Amino acid sequence: MLRAIYHSSLILYIILESNIIHLNKTIMKHHIFIKLLGIIILLSSCHKEVIVPVEDISFDMPINTHTNGIEFQNVLDKYTKNGLVGVSLAIDDPVYGFWAGASGMACLETGQPMTKYHIQRGGSIPKMYTGTAIMLLYEEGLIDLDAKMNTYLPKSICDNITNGNEITIRQLLTHSSGLYEYSSNPQYYFDIMNNPGEIDYTPLELIEFMYGKPADFKPGEYTYYCDSNFLLLAVIIDYIINGNHAQYFKEKMFDPNGLTHTYYKVQNGYPNIPGTPNCYSDWYGNGKYINISDIQNKWDVMVGDDGMYASTYDYLQFAKLLCEGQIVKQSSLDMMKDWIEFDDDDEDVSKVGLSLLHWQNKTKDIWGMGHGGNSQGTGGYLFYFPDRGITIALFTNTDTERGEGGKIFKELWEEIVAVAMK
Repeated sequence: MLRAIYHSSLILYIILESNIIHLNKTIMKHHIFIKLLGIIILLSSCHKEVIVPVEDISFDMPINTHTNGIEFQNVLDKYTKNGLVGVSLAIDDPVYGFWAGASGMACLETGQPMTKYHIQRGGSIPKMYTGTAIMLLYEEGLIDLDAKMNTYLPKSICDNITNGNEITIRQLLTHSSGLYEYSSNPQYYFDIMNNPGEIDYTPLELIEFMYGKPADFKPGEYTYYCDSNFLLLAVIIDYIINGNHAQYFKEKMFDPNGLTHTYYKVQNGYPNIPGTPNCYSDWYGNGKYINISDIQNKWDVMVGDDGMYASTYDYLQFAKLLCEGQIVKQSSLDMMKDWIEFDDDDEDVSKVGLSLLHWQNKTKDIWGMGHGGNSQGTGGYLFYFPDRGITIALFTNTDTERGEGGKIFKELWEEIVAVAMK
């Protein structure tokens, strides 16, 4: 059956490779491919649920003082009754105080509740951390944002990537490089899904999935979300420091800022972090959640663009410190907020900065800067609202890419923001 699935995937791949699909001047082919290929492989495979034990953990955290705390809890409870498995929320408001709480389940099978201490998968949120690391290198005089990436990467890499000798660091940070999406390569999905626990790609091996593939557009022509940008940025950091970018994250961002419950690649036990909830998805589209923790864990090979775990409180602290100029200099933060129009089809994100996304609510009267992360069996929002100095971190262990999970989680986010802005 796997051979049949793979052949079907290759047929779909050939069709999409030969047809460039434009939507609002945005080239969609690889992103459409990754969604459809994921459905083919995931839904056609025989999946056996694996329940991962969830340890109860706790640590020091500010006491809840926010005046809207009861309302926050009521909102969380409403949405776990309305379709989300578990959710975790942390809010910091300079006027009304701090609040952290949770609702729903960390493990449905055992009835273990989600708590505010549980460790959450970050999805794409690590892109913000990778961009911050680049800005720290910029402050050290070790990188020029307008230099081409071949200034820092060897010829053996750049010559094999379409436009690899033309793309600048700034274009990588703003998703305007036009790079082929490495994770849309069918061989990548085939390897990940059919070799559970056995695939451990190096960053350079991940880059090879881009070799010889056509670009989505010319560098600087559009801005369209692409994981490949941040994979390359992570590897650029490796080359600049002649070491491991994950260790650089730890030494320059995690340790100095007391982020003791943030995990990325180098900590003991990674990716089996104690206190991490199970992941759930409406796998077959029948309205019933199944445990896909083993599937989600296969994506921990991703580098620079994914692969982070942290407590909701640690995520909150990072965003607050970054956006208030306490991790990078204010001048660097201002550069990160130099917004350009986003050509992607995300109705909530209209602008992009240097690794930061500009989010706005439906009525466009509230905006925040930060990042979100959607994935199989997980999802998150991490944003700072500069007009009020409010930081909000919200995470779920429910699939936000398939079924109704993404829609419900987005509605929860909108309602939490509305309550926070009262």
